Amino acid sequence: MSSKRQALRADVQEEIQNRLMQGDWRPGARLSIDGLARDLDVSPTPVREALAALERSELITYQPLKGFVVAPPLTAEQIGELIDARLVVELAAFTRAFGTWQALLDDLREAYAEHARIAEQIAGEPKPDYALFHAYFEADNAFHEAFFRHAGNHYLASMRDVLNAHGHRMRQTWSEGPERIDAADALAEHAQILARVEEHNHDGAQAALRRHLEGVRERSGGAASLPGA
Repeated sequence: MSSKRQALRADVQEEIQNRLMQGDWRPGARLSIDGLARDLDVSPTPVREALAALERSELITYQPLKGFVVAPPLTAEQIGELIDARLVVELAAFTRAFGTWQALLDDLREAYAEHARIAEQIAGEPKPDYALFHAYFEADNAFHEAFFRHAGNHYLASMRDVLNAHGHRMRQTWSEGPERIDAADALAEHAQILARVEEHNHDGAQAALRRHLEGVRERSGGAASLPGA
């Protein structure tokens, strides 16, 4: 494959993935190769290659006689496995990030304030649209992303990117209305993490992070698959 063709496929794949993460298509929606090719003004070949790559990430699946479709939300067992993986990766990233304490603290304060602002906006809307839910999840995600930004480890960041894609599928179950959003619990748990970081208490903050992820597991219906996790 030529470098030009690889670059085109990468661009197409990034665009389709962005649309998936933004909720442009609901679970089960069919992704037409020809339709996407017309929409993106490219030939069907890079679209087909991009969809095949995204299938490996499990964001989409291939169904005989139907083609590529958006993957369904995660099952309870899959959510449990995802949280197990997040516990390993995020706790490791947090420990490394704590070495740049002040920069980490500044970013966590900023992310928490934005998360709280959007949560309040959702609470005040009788019928929040999907764009607002997406903004909420992005703000929530930014709090956790700070650990990886300051960890200074490329491989931890790469693992975070993979887990993020699957986290999108988990969040789909919470996109049906404000009653499904765990804003109050998540904000309270983030506040505990932030408070311990402000105290320069690494162990306390790490324990609060573990409690938060376990809370996410419980609220999302994900059964624990590792004893004591």
